[in-house]
Amino acid sequence: MIMSASVAFGQASQPSTLPAGPAAVVELSGEINDYTAEVFEKHVAAARSAGAKTILLKLNTPGGVVVAALRMSQSIKRQRADVHFVAVVDEMALSAGSMLAVACDRIVMQPGSLLGDCAPILMGPSGLQTLTGAERAKMESPILAEFYDSADRSGYDHLMVSSMVQYGVVVHYLQGPNGEKRFAAPAEVPALTQAGWKPVDGVPNPLDGAEQLLTVSDSLAEKIGLSAGTVASPEAYAAANGLSLVGTFQTTAGEKLVGLLSGAGVRLVLGIAFMWALYTAISKPGTGIPEVIAAVTGAVLLGVPLLTGYAGWLEMLLILTGVVLIAMELFVIPGFGIAGVSGIVLMLLGFVLTFAPPELPGGGIIPQLQGTRTAIWHGVLAVTVGLIVSSLLWVWLSKYLPRIPYMNRLVLATTVGSMPETGDVQCAVESAWPAVGDVGRAVTTLTPGGVASFFDPLINDDRTVDVTCDHGYVSANQPVVVRAKEGPRVVVRAAGA
Repeated sequence: MIMSASVAFGQASQPSTLPAGPAAVVELSGEINDYTAEVFEKHVAAARSAGAKTILLKLNTPGGVVVAALRMSQSIKRQRADVHFVAVVDEMALSAGSMLAVACDRIVMQPGSLLGDCAPILMGPSGLQTLTGAERAKMESPILAEFYDSADRSGYDHLMVSSMVQYGVVVHYLQGPNGEKRFAAPAEVPALTQAGWKPVDGVPNPLDGAEQLLTVSDSLAEKIGLSAGTVASPEAYAAANGLSLVGTFQTTAGEKLVGLLSGAGVRLVLGIAFMWALYTAISKPGTGIPEVIAAVTGAVLLGVPLLTGYAGWLEMLLILTGVVLIAMELFVIPGFGIAGVSGIVLMLLGFVLTFAPPELPGGGIIPQLQGTRTAIWHGVLAVTVGLIVSSLLWVWLSKYLPRIPYMNRLVLATTVGSMPETGDVQCAVESAWPAVGDVGRAVTTLTPGGVASFFDPLINDDRTVDVTCDHGYVSANQPVVVRAKEGPRVVVRAAGA
């Protein structure tokens, strides 16, 4: 008698019957992350409140964040005592999606769908990165433990499910003399062959090779017992099994919007808009539109990673500390020095870290995995590109925006009186006006940048100029005095301060 680890688990099997009764369809599509997990748990709770005793989990996902998938898989198994879960694979349930499918009581697949390929991967600047030694073991261990637990609950073979996760595992699917079937490792095949076992007809031999990760179609999954059958849709499965649908819980427009905003390209555009608006609001306040843009884009840049799990307490602490330091530099501390620069650095560092997904449980603050470090590098590139593009955009808009109809309202550039003719006399007058010690008034609130007006003897009237306050901030219409001239830069302070 041949005994091995895989004999104890036998062939993949599924419950022969599930009770009829009320059921609900819960759809799960796109990337799996913390926000997806929140939505999934909310939809399952709503389905249970509607009276569903069977959840038809319609899966169409390429995978996602391991931590979120582990959370969802464990949630499914905790509820299996009183609610049955049937995974209905739509187009694909790959990577983290296969983890969720195996956690259910039963798997069925729609025509042309795929299931499997759950090895942890890392993407670097040059493409797919190689994981070896302790780093691969660190990533694989919790995933394998979760698959093994699910396999024990549903009767799947350990060798078979491990071939979805571990690269280099070879699996044969054999049939015995009496029609029994089982999965076998290469070392077991010679003895089994002598005992009359042979490859199962219609199944590749080996089922999974050394250069592959087990990924099966709907027909192959049914042949090896991983799938209970091929169905046209969750509704068709319900009708064929005496289930009465009480509702379908789909991804809402708002949830899809969060998924869109979490994309790297969209976040880059938002980052450019945020940095341009922040710089404009500080240096040339006017209508308040740049301030609104900075507030909205900043909230999205932080809020979406918080929802999807890419940002946690560390990123929030860095960004909020940076905002506080910048505010202190603007409103409390004179000039622009250590506090302001530190605030900008902390805020940008916080945004960089929101590009990296959380590591597996037990990780510390310092990234342990190459994938995390690669994601952080991508964040550095995105923030750097954002800084460069936003700077160029600010220069271009500063030059051309006042000439564009309607858009010129974004920049306060009002002058009173007429300007002298161009020439040497004008240049000399412009460089001397306003002079150090001249007293004028703030046209806008100086935070610290803004606009002030001073009397110009050349036109015998007031006209405006961009200024910077070197101490605190000055409210609009308050008197200011010129403290210094640094080229075209006019430095002022509240009169009497």
